[in-house]
Amino acid sequence: MGVSGIGTNNYVFGQKNAAGYAAQKTENSKPQEETANMSWTVKSENHDIILHGEESAEDGKVVAAWACVTGNTSMTVYQPHDFDPAHPVYKVKVWDSHGNMTERMVDISEVDPADCDTIDMYAYSAWLSKSGKCPDALQKFMSAHAHHKDRGGKQGYGSLFDKENWLEIIKEVMEMQYRAGNLKGYIDYKRFLGVLEIGKEENEKKAQSGGNKTDQEESKVETDIQVKPDGSRVLVMTRTVGGMAATTSIELSKPTDMPNNKAEEEEAKEAWSVPDISDLSAQLFGE
Repeated sequence: MGVSGIGTNNYVFGQKNAAGYAAQKTENSKPQEETANMSWTVKSENHDIILHGEESAEDGKVVAAWACVTGNTSMTVYQPHDFDPAHPVYKVKVWDSHGNMTERMVDISEVDPADCDTIDMYAYSAWLSKSGKCPDALQKFMSAHAHHKDRGGKQGYGSLFDKENWLEIIKEVMEMQYRAGNLKGYIDYKRFLGVLEIGKEENEKKAQSGGNKTDQEESKVETDIQVKPDGSRVLVMTRTVGGMAATTSIELSKPTDMPNNKAEEEEAKEAWSVPDISDLSAQLFGE
């Protein structure tokens, strides 16, 4: 059971739902500079539930906040002031039962809903709701989270850091809705599950594409034949590895008695061709 809210400063307790007692936001009409460096503690009138929170110029804007009654923990998600919608990163603060706080930066593109902890999944769901990709994502995750805990999942502060397969957990809740005859609930969870699966596939493709590009850059080898003033020819090979270049020179021909311009004319007449250096490159660069 938990208390969840999306907002800035003030929360009021509403009706009990599947995920616990929901706290709804109360918009603050004051400018951001006037509300900076504020903190708050919300306590339920009928339950020993405490929702910690704070907002400062450093943290950014509060996106969502949640207090868990079973572990007496609290979590708040922030949107940093330098937030980039093209590469969303949220800050998350977590309070234990003693009021000790830890924080984490969550890169949304790196969250794997099939293998992540509650903190990352909560931030991811908050982003899906706020961005409009799945407006009820946060509500659906909270309900699925409550169901999972009621079915025997670990409780307490430490459980927030345990990785879970949330796709399977949400799928289980979706099927439960179908068996209960709640078709609307089934469709809502099915949509949420679909958004998570599509997002997972897109992130995996991006990661794979980025990895292939890096591999290609690391294996890049450039060659150049230089003719020195004494008529000698030198093969210069340059390999770029992780932004660093390694160069090797190989003498192809000895110096001649001809002036340099004559050597160049002879080179053109001979229609010089670059030899196959694939085996040589492997030996030099350890491939």
